Amino acid sequence: MLQQENRETGLLLNLTGDGKGKSSSAFGMALRALGWGWKIAILQFMKGDRDTGEKLFFRRYFPDTLFECHGLGLSTRPGDHAGAARAGWKRAEELLRDFDGELLVLDELNVALAHGYLDAGKVVSALATRRSGLNVIVTGRHSPPELTELADLVSEITAVKHQYTRGIPARKGLDY
Repeated sequence: MLQQENRETGLLLNLTGDGKGKSSSAFGMALRALGWGWKIAILQFMKGDRDTGEKLFFRRYFPDTLFECHGLGLSTRPGDHAGAARAGWKRAEELLRDFDGELLVLDELNVALAHGYLDAGKVVSALATRRSGLNVIVTGRHSPPELTELADLVSEITAVKHQYTRGIPARKGLDY
């Protein structure tokens, strides 16, 4: 039997796995939410100052949407990645409590957790006690088991074939 939609209960969606499309899926859902007039916020962990199609899109067409990057780019690059992740998580905690919108996207949060930049137990606890009615999408490879357990939906995106393995670099508009 189908239950009636209860908007008071926000959902936690976790998009993980080694395949391409986790962030793309989250941004697709963000656009869907905007189409219904929802207020959304996006925090990107790990991704740096480099322009991306999604960042340019939101700044151009939805300038009132909160879109912040809290990362330094690839973890192989020098810099205080853990510090950037902690700053991003501090901001995420504020939004989990106080954001008056319907959807919060925490892009690449799983990666920050997998690298040990953030404490998974504290992150899971904050997600579990977020403001009522707030839907959250977490993306990134290597979701910790406790986050996988807490999530209402977990989709594992699996790589079947990828152009990177043939030496084809990332392409503007498709990959970033």
